[in-house]
Amino acid sequence: MQLEGTPGHRLVAYYAEPGTHEHGALVLLDMAAHELTANVAAPNSRLSATTPDGAV
Repeated sequence: MQLEGTPGHRLVAYYAEPGTHEHGALVLLDMAAHELTANVAAPNSRLSATTPDGAV
């Protein structure tokens, strides 16, 4: 779905019936998104994407 007034942006929605493998995959994606968001908010947390020496 194109969003008026926001060139280049789209809204995409995914749905899967609960109890299916597809639903489980979407739940895992949602969990990963929350972890990434938490990592951006607290970059020094243990979920940091950097190595112990600070490299990305």
